[in-house]
Amino acid sequence: MILSISRSLWTLVYKALFIISLPILFCSCKSSISEDAAIPRFNHVYLTVADMDRSVSFYTTAFDLEVSKEIKKIKRTPIGGETNEFDIYLSLLRFPSQKFLLEIGERSDHLAENTKASFNHLGIEVLDIEAASERVLAAGGVLLRPLSLVETEDIKAKTIFFSGPDGETIELMQIISGDF
Repeated sequence: MILSISRSLWTLVYKALFIISLPILFCSCKSSISEDAAIPRFNHVYLTVADMDRSVSFYTTAFDLEVSKEIKKIKRTPIGGETNEFDIYLSLLRFPSQKFLLEIGERSDHLAENTKASFNHLGIEVLDIEAASERVLAAGGVLLRPLSLVETEDIKAKTIFFSGPDGETIELMQIISGDF
């Protein structure tokens, strides 16, 4: 069965594992810097999948990732706008003792093939989302989704989305309460 997995899927998995392992390379030594002082930092990579149960089983079995949280509902409130609440199916996976997450989101219309990248966005946690947004815009980023308050059962965060120089989507996230 392992031999039947396409080279492109292995490449995708390899890239995801490389990104996930970056915190090990840069954060494995002890430091006197507080956790908040380490922000901004990469927070997560979002992977769109067709079948959540299959994907969670694969990543937890193949790489010993742990499911740290499942999210079924989300509320999004644009600053100064109306709150929209909707059902969502997300799983947050991580290696034990690491904060960096693989965020998996199920979409029923997603094709389980590698005709295009399934990664949705790069999430970067910041302490001051307004100041970080100004820096992104000054560097040439393009606003995709305005500043919003996002709430799940136990997380409250401000988020804003930009496009980077090659069209990649970047989410800035300021955690207000809870743990992502």
